[in-house]
Amino acid sequence: MNTLMDKTAILDRMRAQVAAGSPIIGAGAGIGLSAKWAAARGAGQVIGFNAGK
Repeated sequence: MNTLMDKTAILDRMRAQVAAGSPIIGAGAGIGLSAKWAAARGAGQVIGFNAGK
């Protein structure tokens, strides 16, 4: 399953959400499982972070 989108597709999708009056929800995720759940539950943005040493 390819889930990568190009910049134009991402911006078009977010602009359509704003035009429809829907909020864009951002979520932070430290592990892949959290990111998958956030995306599956409708997060408009998922920001990954790493507290590696």
